[in-house]
Amino acid sequence: MEERDSMSPVRIMELRGTYKGGGGPDKTILYSAVQHPESDFFVLVTYLRDPGDHAFQITEMAEKLGVEHYVEIEDRRMLDFSCLFKLHKLIKRHKIQIIHVHDQKTALLGVLLKCLCPRVQIMNTAHGWIANSHQAKLKQRLHFIMLKMYPLHIAVSEATRRLMIKNGIKAETITTLYNAIDTDQWKKCNTPSTLRDEYMIPQDHMVIGTVGRLSEEKDILTFLEVAAKVLVARPGTRFVIVGDAKHASLVNALKARADELRISEAVIFTGHRTDLTNVYSALDLFLSTSLTEGLPNTLLEAMAMGVPVVATDVGGVAEMISSGTDGVLVTTRDPEGITRQVEALLDDASLAETLARNARQRILDQFSFSLRTKKIEAIYRALAHPCFKAEELATEQVGDVR
Repeated sequence: MEERDSMSPVRIMELRGTYKGGGGPDKTILYSAVQHPESDFFVLVTYLRDPGDHAFQITEMAEKLGVEHYVEIEDRRMLDFSCLFKLHKLIKRHKIQIIHVHDQKTALLGVLLKCLCPRVQIMNTAHGWIANSHQAKLKQRLHFIMLKMYPLHIAVSEATRRLMIKNGIKAETITTLYNAIDTDQWKKCNTPSTLRDEYMIPQDHMVIGTVGRLSEEKDILTFLEVAAKVLVARPGTRFVIVGDAKHASLVNALKARADELRISEAVIFTGHRTDLTNVYSALDLFLSTSLTEGLPNTLLEAMAMGVPVVATDVGGVAEMISSGTDGVLVTTRDPEGITRQVEALLDDASLAETLARNARQRILDQFSFSLRTKKIEAIYRALAHPCFKAEELATEQVGDVR
């Protein structure tokens, strides 16, 4: 890599492929881009977009946040050479020094772009993996093979880091850096939520909700099973499921299951929403039934908003929640056990309030975006340095994340 003037900004391409409204990684990428001082960092946020995805909302999100350097590239197939060459031109035009990839597709492109631009450094953030089929598991294995070509990885949790090492990624190339949120944005305010009025939920009815992209690993079926059990003793409770699925068939299947359980009148599927502070403000309890996670932004958001949380102990969730102190951890696919914990919090308002208050403080202390920004900037500077050594960065960063 060309030696740069110490006074010139580090030039980064954030490269990501997603669909519809995206997810937690997209919030991190977009918000991070506007946090870095322009005098020190030039960040080109680059998104791959399927031209058939007419519900793509990342552009609107970027504009709303004020992302200055944002570009979309049409991506029509697994390896679209037109997309590759457009990315190559962008790298040359903007004199990019670091390509930062965030998913399986961009990990492949990062390797290819490195071949075309040998002086460019590449790095990867591992947000987590989803493997619900044999094809997905094969792609996951291929992904790990590609990641071995990267000199630097960010894992969003220690659990993610351990999984990467188990799959052959060298430990000295991995730095753990937790997801984070803007704690000034995610906080309760005096403005009442409009969600109850919108769905005609009486003020004396408890509301349990979940937020996130609807996919198989979120295990919304267990969420529905818990809803059915809670409704036996508390028929006035309402359950709000916020998020969209890549394919409408999954949403239809979930609604069909709610019909089978005879709880459709108590379950609200809102679809994708952008007014999430409004949503969280209406919740009495946040319930996550996921089978796998990296370090979920939705839990960070709920905790920062002071909503009591019950979540399955998967991935990096236990690194965010101390069960019984600032939330409750439960076992996956255990509707009976999850229901007991949910009902315990519904019955004990004082305990729920204590957990919520402690959760807010946990986020302020350990998961604020300002802290994360300082750490990712140190990583970018180190990677852009001509004498970069991954093992030195990993040693400095890993034990100092929280």
